[in-house]
Amino acid sequence: MEMLSAILPFFTAGLIGTVFARFTGMNMSMCVLLILLYRGARPVEAVVAMLIFNVFTYFTVYSQIHIMRLKDFVIFPGVRIAIPVLLTVALAALNPFFGIIFFVIVFLLEIFVKMYKEMDVKVRPSKQKLIQMCIAAGILLSVGAVVAAFIPDQYYYLLVSIAILGFAALMWSAGDRRKWGHIWDKILYGTVLVTGLTGIDATDWLVPMRRSNESNLSRCYPIVINAAMIIGLIVLYALYHYFSLGALFTTIGAAVGIRLFGLYEHSHKSGFSYVTLGLTVLVVLIFMLVQPEATGFPVIPMADQGTSFFNF
Repeated sequence: MEMLSAILPFFTAGLIGTVFARFTGMNMSMCVLLILLYRGARPVEAVVAMLIFNVFTYFTVYSQIHIMRLKDFVIFPGVRIAIPVLLTVALAALNPFFGIIFFVIVFLLEIFVKMYKEMDVKVRPSKQKLIQMCIAAGILLSVGAVVAAFIPDQYYYLLVSIAILGFAALMWSAGDRRKWGHIWDKILYGTVLVTGLTGIDATDWLVPMRRSNESNLSRCYPIVINAAMIIGLIVLYALYHYFSLGALFTTIGAAVGIRLFGLYEHSHKSGFSYVTLGLTVLVVLIFMLVQPEATGFPVIPMADQGTSFFNF
């Protein structure tokens, strides 16, 4: 029962956040982050948990929409998939963090390669350009994540609230797709920095609002932001030796919610939903009135509390 009571808050955060996002159009990671902060997450805990949640949930969402068969894999097709699986098990035995990260990297790479090959050859960026964008985004996200560690616990919820309201204002202003075309890349890189500060991944808001004259970064934003989040996780683990086991259960809750209720799809042609924006602002205002207290995540009993890796 102790184990269940420790896991349940993470599982329900993913489930409730996903279901609420499905029926309101609010960004899923925003919903989950607010729930985790309400339940006492500190800045580093929140950022690490959200980065894990975002990359795992992206894999879940993509595999729901695009069926990934073993024969369709490019790097490890068919029975060769056993190679990364065995390596994942071996790495997890040495260090759970590296095992999990290696697993995520392998399967996200398969998705990214598939996405890249499906792009029009005439407009897709070169592989070198794509790698450069991923590295630049990874640096920005890592800087934001490191800065988040120095934000006092009692003020962090205000930063998150302001960030969400900022995203809402951006979506409201970006309805005219001919507007801001010349600075859209700078805005996207700015959102990467915010992802590092808060853990919010606004991909499902930003991608539908792409500009008329689409840039390479805009076309590849899902690849770039997910690669940056992997880099950010590695940097944070190197600096703080912290990894959120509970976030994996949050991801499971989100996967159940997605399987049962599906996903909200924003229009790629019209302006952003005013109803969604209004509900988002209302939720944030209520959250600010609640003023959550950062008490830290609960301890997972099965975790080895003698190491900082599982120190909740």
